[in-house]
Amino acid sequence: MTPRRLRHWIVLACLVPTLASAHSFGAVYVLPVPFWMYVYSCVATLLITFSLLGFLVTAPPVRVQVAHQHLKQSRREVVLSPLMLSLMRAVAMGCLLLTLVAGWFDSDDAGRNIAMTLFWVMFLLGFAYITLVAGDLYALINPWRTAIDGLERLGCDLARRRLRWPRRLGYWPAVVGYVALVAIELFVKPTPRATAILLLIYSAITLLGCFAFGATKWFRRADFFSVYFRLIGTLAPVEYRRLRGAPVRWRVRLRSPFASVLRQAPSHIALVLFVLFMLSSTTYDAILDTVLWVGLFWKNALWLFEPLWGEDLGKAQTVLMDWYLLYRQAGLLIFPFLYLGLYLLVLYLAKLVTRSVIPLNTLVLKFCYSLLPIAIAYHFSHYFTFLWMQVKALPLLFSDPLGLGWHLLPLQGGVPAEPSTLEMGVVWHTQVAVLLGGHVASIYLAHVIAMRTFANRRPVLSQLPTLVLMVAYTIVGLWILSLPLGAEQG
Repeated sequence: MTPRRLRHWIVLACLVPTLASAHSFGAVYVLPVPFWMYVYSCVATLLITFSLLGFLVTAPPVRVQVAHQHLKQSRREVVLSPLMLSLMRAVAMGCLLLTLVAGWFDSDDAGRNIAMTLFWVMFLLGFAYITLVAGDLYALINPWRTAIDGLERLGCDLARRRLRWPRRLGYWPAVVGYVALVAIELFVKPTPRATAILLLIYSAITLLGCFAFGATKWFRRADFFSVYFRLIGTLAPVEYRRLRGAPVRWRVRLRSPFASVLRQAPSHIALVLFVLFMLSSTTYDAILDTVLWVGLFWKNALWLFEPLWGEDLGKAQTVLMDWYLLYRQAGLLIFPFLYLGLYLLVLYLAKLVTRSVIPLNTLVLKFCYSLLPIAIAYHFSHYFTFLWMQVKALPLLFSDPLGLGWHLLPLQGGVPAEPSTLEMGVVWHTQVAVLLGGHVASIYLAHVIAMRTFANRRPVLSQLPTLVLMVAYTIVGLWILSLPLGAEQG
């Protein structure tokens, strides 16, 4: 497609105001009611929620509430049996080994190689949603931690730290690793073998990191998978605690949803950037290939640099394509700082309204985890249809995991039934409901944190800037979901 035709197509697509593209399927869905009615309904829900919270919800002192929670939790806990833990760890380790073997020796066809589905879909997507419900299971079954424990039983001392973790380093290695993973997913489009190589490199780095800084410190601060699932697990109604003196026994506790968010705050600014990148990277992935984002570059670049090539559109496209690739990659790094700027602005306005003497950097840490429900809501609404379709393909992949013509599962006719496609109306309304629910949860968390932080200093008024931000996030989220995809998906 030439730049001129692309520009013409973009203009035509932007004239359609009531279409939802349902990005995961690349299909167009005609909304049953005008788009503005969805926006008004969601904004009204947020306003009503904010008003009810202001009148009905109060926050007792932290110490009293935590003591009360521990009293109730002591009656709702069990000890996970070592046999069950060993079984879960064996399954996790088996999935990792299968991913490595299939990625290295199986077909390079991403759709038929189980390595791609196990790592990029079931682990990064499906396991994240399991963590939201079942808590931070990854801390129990982390296959790399299982391998480290096995090496220690063989005599390798990986628990003792040989180097001191620099205080300024904080959680930055985890942030860098997470950014690199998302960049590889979006721009490299890895093959099954590249995925296996990536996991082997990650395994080597993990082994060296544990040897240098100790396994506990490394998995706590540098391992981005551990940090990622631990953050999601803070929203879950289940938590896990290792029993003292018994490394293979864990206590499982039920708790109120969001209880962990209200009990703790990040200890380092790097965790704030991690949470903001969770939010911004999903948003950027959703907008990356839309007509809006593609056209934003091509329309302006063609107009600004037209004197350099005149009517030679072939030369223009050749030169601008390299710039376009850089434009796409730079957006991934710029977006989290845009979110950070908005976040800082909202907290600064809250500080002015309450006339609080609490430093801004302290407020940044206190309110950070209130953004987690929005990040998870964006993540689920963008990826759940893709996850649904890939789960339907799992029986065939597990029936012949190495592409050797096996039939390990009793599938009718040797192939699974054709996966059913979700009705587009269900997809759109699920996305709307999840987005709205995530913003309502964030408003609630921010309100409770404000009641504790700005006690007797107009805490409800302090949340007006936050309310404006949540309303803006909701509108932008719905708008992005309704954008048509660009030519690359056509």
